[in-house]
Amino acid sequence: MVAQLAMPTPMKQMLGHLNINIERSFEAMPERMEDAMLTCMMCEMFHNCDYDVESRYFMCPNRELFDWLEGLQGKIYDAA
Repeated sequence: MVAQLAMPTPMKQMLGHLNINIERSFEAMPERMEDAMLTCMMCEMFHNCDYDVESRYFMCPNRELFDWLEGLQGKIYDAA
């Protein structure tokens, strides 16, 4: 849970925009989520990303992870 507190705001907003459960994401892939946070903080668009999440998604260096998490979350909800 400590990692979630340090999660960059743009990444939180992107996960929220995509309706991805942050807690489940950390449970499923803690190392990849931590790597994604570092990638987000070092991204050249970091300071511009939080105001237009939808358009930034297509340029996000973590897009592949977000797509994977969306698919994983869909499978979890389908199984329930």
